[in-house]
Amino acid sequence: MTVGERIRCEREYLGISQTDLAKKVGVSKQTLYKYETNVITNIPSNIIENIATILNISPCVLMGWDTEQIHTYHLSSREEMLLSDFRTLNEQGQNYILQTMDMVKDKYKKSNTLSNMEEII
Repeated sequence: MTVGERIRCEREYLGISQTDLAKKVGVSKQTLYKYETNVITNIPSNIIENIATILNISPCVLMGWDTEQIHTYHLSSREEMLLSDFRTLNEQGQNYILQTMDMVKDKYKKSNTLSNMEEII
């Protein structure tokens, strides 16, 4: 994983937009985009430090020198609540939740099919 990819992953995990992070760091959105997409790979150390501070991680993590985990996904607050509550349950409670999930997931699953309008176009 590159420095830019680590910046993007952590920014997305925290739910911060490129525009907001760029403003806080003091660079343009286009410059931040170039960092994240590795168009610019020689990011000044003061910018790395600012980004790390805003993302609440070590500059060593952004640089890939530390083995601390980078967040590669973003959980919504509802997902975080579910996961947190699930972890407080004993094995029997967790199994009950998983069984309940199996019973309701097909009935309430989000549709992945195209809408009628998308099919026409």
